[in-house]
Amino acid sequence: MAASNENVQGHFNTGQNVFDYNDSTKLVMEDRDSGLYQVLYINGREKQAYRFDITFGLRNAQTWLYWQDDKTYELPVSYYASVNSWATSPGFSAAHPDFKRFIGKDCFECHSSNMRSELNASTAGITEVMVKSSLVYGIDCERCHGPAANHVNYHTEYPLIKTAKYITAIRSLNQQQKLDMCAVCHSGNDKLKLESRFRFRPGDTLANFFMSRPPDAAVKNDFDVHGNQYRLLSESQCFLGSKKMTCSTCHNPHKDANDGLVFYSQKCMSCHSEATHNFCSVADSLGPVIKNNCIDCHMPRKPSEAISFQLAGKTETSSYLLRTHRIAIYLAEEKKKNTGSLKNIPL
Repeated sequence: MAASNENVQGHFNTGQNVFDYNDSTKLVMEDRDSGLYQVLYINGREKQAYRFDITFGLRNAQTWLYWQDDKTYELPVSYYASVNSWATSPGFSAAHPDFKRFIGKDCFECHSSNMRSELNASTAGITEVMVKSSLVYGIDCERCHGPAANHVNYHTEYPLIKTAKYITAIRSLNQQQKLDMCAVCHSGNDKLKLESRFRFRPGDTLANFFMSRPPDAAVKNDFDVHGNQYRLLSESQCFLGSKKMTCSTCHNPHKDANDGLVFYSQKCMSCHSEATHNFCSVADSLGPVIKNNCIDCHMPRKPSEAISFQLAGKTETSSYLLRTHRIAIYLAEEKKKNTGSLKNIPL
């Protein structure tokens, strides 16, 4: 989305808006008349100022890009809700600022609905440049329902016809087609890309867009919790035993996934119940909490190996925690249940 005061979560108040690299170098988040900026000061003097132009992220963390001519670059400091503070953007140094990390079209394929790019040849070589005016912020209807121009034109001309024409109805897709539609952005970035995600249409086959590494029976898959929701889910017994489970079994694609632990626990119990004899085996010892929070036991938050960050003045790296979608029994969480500490987990 386009960065603005309304969607940038970080603090701009004095005392909460500074990232210190060392005694002489600091980055200050400033709200100026022309927008929000990350401003580099060395020995108290402003050296560079880069505007928050594009926001990536919504709830757990946010990072930002700035435009420089027809290219985008990532700002070196991000905001993390888990620490309610500014910290290094993933992979950036806490020792010195860097404003030259180029962000190409690949990143926009999951964080926007469309973006055109062109290859320019010069004496410096071939470079990718964005068509800035073509950027469609956020994820719109067409990413899940397909091109809609004919749909809009038809129903504008025939407003009394209520049956949707010239657009894909999700209910018309089979289970794998529905899963592929989400997996195009939620099955990791470690595969060889054959086609741009922007070319994916509902009903397409994911294998036509990505080539996976050859499976190795000796190596256990250890998919990162960031961006691998589909592949983690596909290793879950809940999923493997179901012939109809999809992402929308638990998630409403028209809203952010923040309905809370009680809501998602009830989703679990719509399949797992005492009547079907597949209910939690320690339900009696947990008491009423089982109806409010089975998620923390079977889908705990795990640290991402792909994303970590550093706070200013800290040498250690902080983990970025995301909820795993591999539904399973986790020994550490089992121990919490046995000691009764689960009852104190905030909902």
